[in-house]
Amino acid sequence: MNVLGRKPVLELLQSDRPVKRVTIVLGTQGRIIGEIIKAAKAKNVRVDRIPAERAGQVIGPGNHQGVMAEVSPVKFHTLNDLNDTIPITHGLIIALDGVTDPHHLGAIARSALAAGCDALLLQERRGALPNDTALKASAGTMLRLPVIVETNLSRAIELLKKDGWWVHGATGAEGSSLWDHNWDEMTLLVIGSEGEGISPRVLSFCDHQVRIPMAAEVESLSASAAASVILFDIARKRGLDG
Repeated sequence: MNVLGRKPVLELLQSDRPVKRVTIVLGTQGRIIGEIIKAAKAKNVRVDRIPAERAGQVIGPGNHQGVMAEVSPVKFHTLNDLNDTIPITHGLIIALDGVTDPHHLGAIARSALAAGCDALLLQERRGALPNDTALKASAGTMLRLPVIVETNLSRAIELLKKDGWWVHGATGAEGSSLWDHNWDEMTLLVIGSEGEGISPRVLSFCDHQVRIPMAAEVESLSASAAASVILFDIARKRGLDG
């Protein structure tokens, strides 16, 4: 859902509703615009600025006053919420690196919750964020899975490593076979994009790499299918019994 207009956007940012991003048309000024930017920064909400000629395409018609906010269907958390508002009960977090399709995001969230994930870690700008499409693809389960959104994914992973998490990256031909792979008590599983896989920077923080054995004629699985296979391997080896 989109909220248009200066006062409505400011009121939204000052409420408890989760906001995905704020879009401001370049050249839009005034006291309320300053308050909107300040409120967005306080809530760790992304602010995009677009040229005036793109306002109709991005924001659409209507009296938007040069400002639009996109309301997220789920609440966004930060790493600071771990062990506080996000309890660690299974020692399992899944991070997505460059997964841009909201359908895959929703499907992964559904599998993650079913397999006992404590949280889903996303990057603010390089990948899909929860929206109505992702929520529908998750069959509503995304409302129950804590979603952590950070500006810099590699930095977030580095901080988790320092906090005792071991990073396992899902790769193609590299890494140990999933069937023989051992999972750590505190596991952070990284799933990359279908086209490029895990980015080199994020891959450099992986302690282990794991691959899914497949028949020779099958090159790869979709990100959501691969995530599901790996997540339930973790659940099986840990003896998850719902």
